This record gives sequence, C-alpha cells and structure tokens, in this order.
Amino acid sequence: MSEGQGILRAPKGLAGLSVADTKISKSGSDGSLVYRGYPISELAANATFEETAYLVLNGRLPTRGQLGEFSEGLASRARVDARVFAIMKGLGRRAHPIDVIRTAVSSLGSIDREEAPGDEEASIEAKMSVLAANSHRVPLGERPRLPRDERGFASNLLQMLTKREASDFERWVFERVLIFYMEHDLNASSFTVRVVASTLADPYAAASAGLSSLKGPLHGGANEAAMEMLLEVKDAANAGAYLDRKFREGKKLMGFGHRVYKAFDPRARLCKVYLKQMADESGDPRLYELCDAVEREMWEKKKIPPNLDYYAAPIFYLLGIEVPLYTPIFAASRIFGWMAHYNEQTEENKLIRPDSVYIGPSGLKYQPLGKRSG
Repeated sequence: MSEGQGILRAPKGLAGLSVADTKISKSGSDGSLVYRGYPISELAANATFEETAYLVLNGRLPTRGQLGEFSEGLASRARVDARVFAIMKGLGRRAHPIDVIRTAVSSLGSIDREEAPGDEEASIEAKMSVLAANSHRVPLGERPRLPRDERGFASNLLQMLTKREASDFERWVFERVLIFYMEHDLNASSFTVRVVASTLADPYAAASAGLSSLKGPLHGGANEAAMEMLLEVKDAANAGAYLDRKFREGKKLMGFGHRVYKAFDPRARLCKVYLKQMADESGDPRLYELCDAVEREMWEKKKIPPNLDYYAAPIFYLLGIEVPLYTPIFAASRIFGWMAHYNEQTEENKLIRPDSVYIGPSGLKYQPLGKRSG
C-alpha cells in the first residue's frame, strides 16, 4: 500500500487488504476454512444446516431447545405473501432468477412491515429459500412450490427445486453443499452487504444489494457457468483439447481459481468425494470422470485448483436441478452469512466510505453547445 495525494492507496480489488475485524468465518491460503472457530470439515461431518446457520448467526452451536425453536421459526416464517408471487410472475418469462429474487426481497421490505414488524432478518432468512426455488418457475407462469412442514430447511429446498423424490443420501449431500455456501468471510456479496449495512439501511436493502452482486459470473453465477462448461466438454477424452482451445481464445474457465485458496479449496475437495459417492451409487461414473479429467488438465497446464462452484454444479445436476437455479441456491444459503455480517457491521458501526485518487482531466472550460468540436 502506497501513499498518494494525502491518502493511502489500496491494491486493486482490495486484494490482501484487511478492512474489517470479524468473528464469523475465515478462509486461509493453506486450504483452511472455519465458521466461528469450527473447521468446515468438522461441520460437514457432523452438523445439520440449521445447527450451522444458528452457529453462524449467534456465535455458538445451539442447545436442543434452541435448535428446535430456531428450526420452528424458519418453518413458520417461510410463508410468502401471494402479492410477492404476483410481482415475481409479472416480471415475465425472460427475467433472470436473481433479478426475480432481488425484486421479491425488496417487496418484502414493505409487506413484512405490514405483517411482521420487527422480524425482518428472520423473515428474510426463512423466505429466501422459497423465493430461490420459485425464481425460475413462477415467472414462467407455473404455480409456486412450497415447503412441507415436516421437513428441514435443506430437504424442503431440495423438494421445491426438483420434480423427483431424492434419496436420504442425496438429501445429505445437498445439505453439505448448502453448509459450504452459507458463509465465506469477506467475499464480494458479504462486503456489499456490510457497505449497505454501514449506512444503517434495513436488512431488506442489504440483502437486495447482496443479491445484486451475485448476478455476475465472477461470484454467484460461477456455478452455472461451470456446469455449462462441463456440458460443452461432454466427455473426459475431450478435456485437454477443450482447455487448449479456450486458452488460445483467452477465455476464463469458471469454477477454477480463488482469491484465497491457491493449492486447494477445502469445500471443493469434500464435494468431489460426495460426487464420486453419488456416481458410484447411480452406477454411472461419466460425469465424475469428466470433472476429474478437466481438473487434472487444468492443474497440469495452469496449476489452478477447482473451487466450490466447480464441484457443486455437477452435484446439483445429478440431483435434477435446472441450471438457472444454481445461483439462487447460493442465495438461499448465503442469506444466513449475510445477516451475520449485517449484524456484526451494525453492532460497532462506522460508515464505509473509502476515498479515491482522481486521474481525470482538470481545468477545463465550459464551451457553449454550438461551439463544441466532435
């Protein structure tokens, strides 16, 4: 970091620069990731989605009573007002799912004040999964699919997303992937949420801003792009030639590389194991073999490891989830991390307002319209 014009200049993209203290989570270049002190592998092996969400939000694992109350709260608040579904439908068949969810969350900012004042964060957390699952279906004119009371958060989301009944193992795998997507320290969307929270805007505004940051392919949309790439490669035998062609064209391959993880992403490593187990259970190894071949070719040619999106995408595909819903799944889980960051920011708030170095022209004189040259 260097000084210029009386201010400190940060690297582009704020790479390597710490801008906040947090107790929520931390990723490390050594391939580590902790949520509130718990290694991600520990949570993946033992915790439910609700336990992890409670941990991320409250800083500790729940007791049995606290878990029951939290789970019941998610279920009871999941009902989405018919007016919200009408707004989603009105956006039309060509609406991007993230635009649909973002608009729906914004509308909740008014409707919840009418129906559940003072319950904003819990309402968004509970309803985001319903909005995500229906963000592609409702604009197409289909009836919304709703959660079943007797199921947990992850199982409810999966049954809303798909048209077939998943096995117990498939539901378990899906729940692990949701846990991985829940939180990841100061990523682009969480930083966006904290910037909006620092203005003391309400949680609906902060969540809408976080959703906006997911629309581009470099953050939330990467899982969709990764699956589209795998479908384009088609076969493990094509992996090397496909990558060579993309490199010659100067194309970026989504699902690879990470600002923090340089050797491996611990979430991707675990998802690869789950994908292999799913392939073994189905008796069809082709998609796993394709993923493994592309990963090996990428490492051999560029020494770039896969990230979570790369192995989450084929898991979603085998579960029968439509590709346009992959980024909404991210949102349905990450809302818990966003609200944890919202609370952490507002508890000891200072408006986030960095400076910039002006490098444009100066001293220009106004010219009347008729005297301006082209």
